[in-house]
Amino acid sequence: MNNQEAAVAEENKLASRYSACLLFSANALARAITAIGDEEFGRFGMCYSHAYMLCEVVAQPGITPSELSETLCLTPSTITRLVEKLEQKRFVRRESEGKRTLIYPTLEGEAIQPEISEAWDRVGARYSQVIGETDVCQLTKQIVKATKALGEPI
Repeated sequence: MNNQEAAVAEENKLASRYSACLLFSANALARAITAIGDEEFGRFGMCYSHAYMLCEVVAQPGITPSELSETLCLTPSTITRLVEKLEQKRFVRRESEGKRTLIYPTLEGEAIQPEISEAWDRVGARYSQVIGETDVCQLTKQIVKATKALGEPI
């Protein structure tokens, strides 16, 4: 066996050891998909979490932080940080109604929504082109099923 064959054999050995680990594989996939999202949404100065939230606020004006937390499967403190960031960018605004806080899109937030939707389409097209649309659908279903089985809301 020459040096190149030995290197490939060692790489395959390591790859199979780690690829058999769900924790490692799931995080590797998340990093790869996040990189695509970061590239697409970075054009707007936001990450995919901001884009998710803005879509929800535009779709449900007056949504509460707790509803966003449940819908987006994020902790309340993360929701607060995301709302603050979107407020700084003037995409959303908060209003108090008694003890409740309601989140509304601004005109700027509503205006950028079509571009955000196009970015979501590009994200999906990019990973579907590489993975395959059927495999993406099956993988997504399996991830949702596993997430629910592990007790996480989705």
